[in-house]
Amino acid sequence: MTCYLKKSQIKELLNKLRTFETALYSLFDDFGYDLNDNLGRRNALLSQAQEKELSKILKKEYGGDEVICDGRPGRPDILIKCLDRELECKLTSGHGKSRSFDLQTDYATLKKKGRLDYLYVLTNPSFNKFCVLFFDGLTVEDFHPPANGSRGKSRMNKAVAMKKATVLWGNARLANKILQNKWEDRLEEIVIAKTQRIGSLQYRLKTTSSGAAIEM
Repeated sequence: MTCYLKKSQIKELLNKLRTFETALYSLFDDFGYDLNDNLGRRNALLSQAQEKELSKILKKEYGGDEVICDGRPGRPDILIKCLDRELECKLTSGHGKSRSFDLQTDYATLKKKGRLDYLYVLTNPSFNKFCVLFFDGLTVEDFHPPANGSRGKSRMNKAVAMKKATVLWGNARLANKILQNKWEDRLEEIVIAKTQRIGSLQYRLKTTSSGAAIEM
């Protein structure tokens, strides 16, 4: 099945989330708090807004009775009845200086459901840059088994799952693929240089007298 979300809908969603984030920031500031002190807590608040606002947008497309937004444990974040699709909504700002994103899911829920669609909103700590990825029909085979201490959370196997991805906003490239291309280019340069060196030595061997030494 092709992606049933449109870039125009994602643009509307991001605008709503930015408006909500600005309001939250002002509210926290009024009480002397910094919303960005705990990005995990901020993202949890915005994740709920992501589900609610996206469901409103989808209701305009499919009708109010066809889209259900629940989000309680064991329930789909968004159910589109006319498409018979369950959509999980995730929002993360990554971690580390290089902003590494571990796209996660609840392993037990996915195993029970069999397959689910996912919408991941990736953002920076300032919440002004975004990449939005839609994944069509992910299964437990698209994730690594949960690690000890992960509380049932499972990391996406990006090398496998990205084959099912549609980029709806921004750009996405696998870091390991970039490194692979880099080293393949470097290897090609080394092979070319070695081939040229061997050719040069062979030419000098042919044109040098038998008693002369060849510098290697």
